[in-house]
Amino acid sequence: MWKNIKKNTLYGFYFLIIFAAANIKFAYTTTNKYLNMLFKNTFEQHPALRFIFDKLQFHSSLGHYTMLNSPIILDKKELEKSLDEVEQFVFLLKNSERKNDFHKIGRNIHLVNNITPTLRSLASGNVMDDIQLFEIKKAAIYIKSIADTIESMPLSWITIHDMRKVIAILDPEHTNIPHFYIYSIYDEDLKNTRRAIEQCTDSTEKEKLRFEEQKIEEKIRIVLSDKIRPFSEKILENIATIAKLDILIAKAKYAISTNSCKPLISKEHNIKNIKNPLIADSLSKTGREFQPVSISFSKETVLITGANMGGKSVLLQTLAMAQYLFQFAFFLPAESASLSIVDEIICSFGDRQSSLSGLSSFAVEILTIDKIEKKKKSGKQILALVDELARTTNPEEGSRLVNGFLRICNKLAFTSIVTTHYGGITVPCKKLRVKGLQIPSNVTKLSYTHISDYMDYSLIESEDNEVPKEAFTIARLLHVDDDFLNECLEK
Repeated sequence: MWKNIKKNTLYGFYFLIIFAAANIKFAYTTTNKYLNMLFKNTFEQHPALRFIFDKLQFHSSLGHYTMLNSPIILDKKELEKSLDEVEQFVFLLKNSERKNDFHKIGRNIHLVNNITPTLRSLASGNVMDDIQLFEIKKAAIYIKSIADTIESMPLSWITIHDMRKVIAILDPEHTNIPHFYIYSIYDEDLKNTRRAIEQCTDSTEKEKLRFEEQKIEEKIRIVLSDKIRPFSEKILENIATIAKLDILIAKAKYAISTNSCKPLISKEHNIKNIKNPLIADSLSKTGREFQPVSISFSKETVLITGANMGGKSVLLQTLAMAQYLFQFAFFLPAESASLSIVDEIICSFGDRQSSLSGLSSFAVEILTIDKIEKKKKSGKQILALVDELARTTNPEEGSRLVNGFLRICNKLAFTSIVTTHYGGITVPCKKLRVKGLQIPSNVTKLSYTHISDYMDYSLIESEDNEVPKEAFTIARLLHVDDDFLNECLEK
């Protein structure tokens, strides 16, 4: 008895080690340099990321779950490796000769379930029942099929442990069918007992024989469990690999369907013609197109000015989306892109954050600015994206707050992109301006639904401390009552 308790304890300890190791792979992690930021945690503040996730074509709940719980990547080598892997799958998926291979892989991935609880129970020394033995056999068969297909492809870096011994143990009749019961071939006494049951006509005697059959079957389950227990770690690692494979295929398919580019790791940001898929999709439903935007910046403070409706907020949302996609090893919906790795992306998007937190817009903004400063002082590499700081306060105080924040950004030397519609911003920094309205001289009237048709969202260098004043131009084109406009212009 003591021997069995000791044995089960050792198996339990052994499982804790292999499960922890597999969970590291399951979470897509090979270094300890990761933030406690999971992909799913970005959705609330960044709806474009949720939109993209919903477009991913996973073959299994395993891949779906693992992607949701993948941590952001901070390590350069790990990010390079992950992006290279996606690139290789993009290349293979574009090869029409591989179409059948990927169809077969996808079908088999769909059939591999997350049997982690079963493997946990097995590794802890428990005896498997018929359903659990079936789960393991099924997983082993489909994992082997995936491995066989992968073997014919230039993917030698994908390691799938050999499942033939597990299959041989659980499939003694060599049917290769995902079905399990205690086969008569396992034990001669079982075979004879079952034959006797078939031939027996006495109900009392048959009941005794069935009881004997059950005792033999239970002994066989113990033997089978002991035989496959040493494979617990390898099966668990295989399941993690299958989840990763599902994610890579989904990422590659999305990259191809959106004509996305592989982002390069750089010390600077240089993004050419990037789109925001969520907003582009919304515009397409009304027959309009999203205007791609290009931007370049290094480890510096960038001030972006422009009138209301100039697309400044959308630009910051798109930059946040791009940085997260990059550090979760996605291709970007852009013509080309190079980005630097940061420890944390901190966004201040005003009204949206205040509605989520229950605080006033101004309170959320100020607390976010305080967080940015403290994070940078703690040694973090920060990308700060601040949209219309102090928009809800009066212009004099608002201008002072923007100038003050820009001075802090310069002093602490981190990457920050700040948008504003306030004039009088005098702090030295890189200044960009949204081109804004480009209305032909023959256009004298606009409907509110077509203003964006004449808006140029591209960015140009600017040294001007004042922002474009287009509010009255827009109001007149919308044919707002002249009495109101004249009153507004009265000094």
